[in-house]
Amino acid sequence: MRNINSLITVLALSFASFTAVGCATSGDEMGDEVSDAESNASAPGKLDLWQAGDGWHFHVVSGNGRTLLTSEAYTSRTGALNGVLSVLDNGVDPAMYATNKTASGKYNLRLTAANHEIIAFTQAYSTKSSATRAIGSCVNAITSYLDKVEANTTGARVEVLESDAGFHFNLHAKNGETVMTSESYTTKAAAWNGAFAIQTAAADSAAFTLKTATDGRFYFTLTAQNGQIVGVSQMYTTKSAAQAGITSVQTLLKGMDLI
Repeated sequence: MRNINSLITVLALSFASFTAVGCATSGDEMGDEVSDAESNASAPGKLDLWQAGDGWHFHVVSGNGRTLLTSEAYTSRTGALNGVLSVLDNGVDPAMYATNKTASGKYNLRLTAANHEIIAFTQAYSTKSSATRAIGSCVNAITSYLDKVEANTTGARVEVLESDAGFHFNLHAKNGETVMTSESYTTKAAAWNGAFAIQTAAADSAAFTLKTATDGRFYFTLTAQNGQIVGVSQMYTTKSAAQAGITSVQTLLKGMDLI
């Protein structure tokens, strides 16, 4: 399905690029060149999520390292993650981008959801044609990011899954084995927020609790700063193996890019 979507995206962008070149004007040639380079970036796009004084934000970054899309501030990390998911759903479709003339007379792009809510926006470009050409850069970054995520089916990663009980995440080790599973969440964004919570909690060894199951095997839980258990490990046959599992999870989560 991703390959089909990628092909449709390439065809749509080819038409959009042809249209933009036909109406290109001077005044922002460098911006046009940068957009072309970003659209053809060999590295996949990235997502950055961070907290500032006014709340939580995210960026969509091109494979060349240039910030393409920026969100507004969200009051919670879950809210920002919901925005990220909306960008991933809508940002692969060139039709979801609209050019906007700013108060300064320049132009930027606004990425909107199906309900017409603005999800993210680009920098300001001096010409409308440059802003239009940037659609290709944004779509390429998001499409290549999704392709990279879909291709990572065996290595270390966090995977969010949906079931009849809701959403949950699995933490996979480098060999692909599931080493920790979360509780159920009502939304996909909340499940991703839980994944970020285990990364924060894992930095504190005291957040891990070693336990014995009814069948005599061992496992451990991970408790977040709010006192809620956010992760439960697989079962181990020996206590020492479970303790080694705690160390493994801490090492795995340290510095891991979750999204």
